[in-house]
Amino acid sequence: MDYEPLVKRFFIDLGYHVEKIPETDEKTPDFLIFDDTSSFLLELKTKLPSEAENEERRKLLDAGKIHSIHEEIVRKNRLSGIITKAKNQLESYKEKDVLRIIWLLTTGHRAELRKLQFESTLYGLDCVGDVTNDRILDCYFFHNSDFFRYREILDGAIVATESEAILFLNPLSPRYVQIKSSSLPKHLGGYVVDPIEREKNGEAFFIDSDVNRGDEESVLRYLRDKYKSDNMVKLATTYLSETKSIPRTTE
Repeated sequence: MDYEPLVKRFFIDLGYHVEKIPETDEKTPDFLIFDDTSSFLLELKTKLPSEAENEERRKLLDAGKIHSIHEEIVRKNRLSGIITKAKNQLESYKEKDVLRIIWLLTTGHRAELRKLQFESTLYGLDCVGDVTNDRILDCYFFHNSDFFRYREILDGAIVATESEAILFLNPLSPRYVQIKSSSLPKHLGGYVVDPIEREKNGEAFFIDSDVNRGDEESVLRYLRDKYKSDNMVKLATTYLSETKSIPRTTE
């Protein structure tokens, strides 16, 4: 399925002008999007269930069995590869006075899981328990992240399913203030994630340090110092879904 018309319509409905960037031998972004105050380059990428995943699910449901999804919500190299390809295409467009964002679309029975894993991959996100202060919060940049790796290029990403679209701002971008004050967050209202604001509101932890992300104890030590806590622990987060087909009955 060609999802470009749907993405184009999304922005047109918000009041933007949308221009399809002509394809060349060199990979380029998909769209230039602009209004009277803001201009964006956008590259669309999709992550759909594989044929094998769909077939496995169909066979289980047809046999009256339960189809289960049980996966950890962590950074995924395969999803990072998708983000890297999009970054390369955005980077190839030499116009300077634009903001660069990726549209990451995921559909099908794994859409909610992939949305969460895209977020974790972009932000190096994990869950941390602050035992001293009796709270459990998201922690941004706990792990290596694509928003850090590509901070000079990526200003944000829209992660979308068939039912919602969420704008994730990159707080490490040198244009963070620009994208935060651009027209797009205003249009999307509550469907915007800003880690800096979430930290200010006490809703999340934020690691703004060059601490070695490969050394979990060093990361936790940094968090203890920053947030004045004697005891912080990383908590694994998993996604669990079970589906069963119920036969239709007739009276």
